[in-house]
Amino acid sequence: MGKDIKFSKLLGVSRQPGGSLMQISMGDHVQNHVGSMHASAQFALAEIGSGDFLRQQFPALADKAHAVVRRAEIKYSKQVTTDLFAHPYIEREDVGKFEKILESKGQAILPVHVKLKTETGELVTHAVYYWYIALVPDL
Repeated sequence: MGKDIKFSKLLGVSRQPGGSLMQISMGDHVQNHVGSMHASAQFALAEIGSGDFLRQQFPALADKAHAVVRRAEIKYSKQVTTDLFAHPYIEREDVGKFEKILESKGQAILPVHVKLKTETGELVTHAVYYWYIALVPDL
């Protein structure tokens, strides 16, 4: 669960300077046909941010589990013409359910929510990534 992903660099996703949030800068490389940020760039930022947050929240699983996105839900609210920041979180009740199921079955699904916000804090996109996490004894 703990590898750096080259796709993040290719897309221009990086960690906020001096912070823990993932960000993407608005530029030609992520611009769509109407001059705003492409929906797929927003989707990727939110997914990368959710995976990074997952690693931060469960560091003990890095050497014991594989995690992949099983499904996702996303709602775009506004066109984006500025840099974006991923604000991930996990609902408290989901953590308890996840840990209990993972311990008993060796695999579980954990939803990670992500709010994409502009530098001014305006919410422009909300996504939920459902991570399938499976313990792998030989890692």
